[in-house]
Amino acid sequence: MNSDGPAGALDAILLPKLGRRAVVLADGDPPPARLLAAHLALADLFLCADAAGRPYAALPRLPDAIVGDLDTLGAGVRDVPDGVTVLRDVREDTTDAEKALDFALREGCREAVLLGGGGGLLDHALHNALLPERWAGRLRLLLADAGTAAVRVGAGESVVWDLPPGTALSLLPLPGGARGVACGGVRYVLRDAVVDGRGPATVSNEVVGGPVRLTVGEGSLLLVVRRGAAAP
Repeated sequence: MNSDGPAGALDAILLPKLGRRAVVLADGDPPPARLLAAHLALADLFLCADAAGRPYAALPRLPDAIVGDLDTLGAGVRDVPDGVTVLRDVREDTTDAEKALDFALREGCREAVLLGGGGGLLDHALHNALLPERWAGRLRLLLADAGTAAVRVGAGESVVWDLPPGTALSLLPLPGGARGVACGGVRYVLRDAVVDGRGPATVSNEVVGGPVRLTVGEGSLLLVVRRGAAAP
């Protein structure tokens, strides 16, 4: 069962565009060209974190800005095309991806898509998975890569998604875990569940028909949806 259809269709279900949006390309595993192009078609601001995106001529469009400490880009800054802003941010307490998200926030964005946040260094990939929690209340954030798309669901939220039958999804705890979790429209229904990483696994569930309804009473979790594959 192909759960995504056209590139980015799944992402549009999870994070419909409601306002000014940034697309941030991080320097992990590059996303498929079609997926990047689909997101850039909706982007009001396109940012590359440090050395991400090179060679720039191969991108669907040039970035509006390159943001980061530039330690990886280094002398490559000379190859940045004219008209692209280069912003060096030397703060030590944020990653390059976060520096780009902060720039997007200051530019008036209230939602963002992070691509290229996985692969490469495990510590960076795990940190990027926590960004929806770190930025909650400031940016609505979608994490997207070749195989998955993910969004945060927080305390008191009840969300409905019209996902195709056969779509594989997982619920992963964010720091502190989540309680009072209910999830319907899936093979393994949850009622007043605790998702904290210590109890039963909540990975590889499957949409069985009708909309998926997810409610979180306390805490927060990450909904991860797999592209183009049913649950094993």
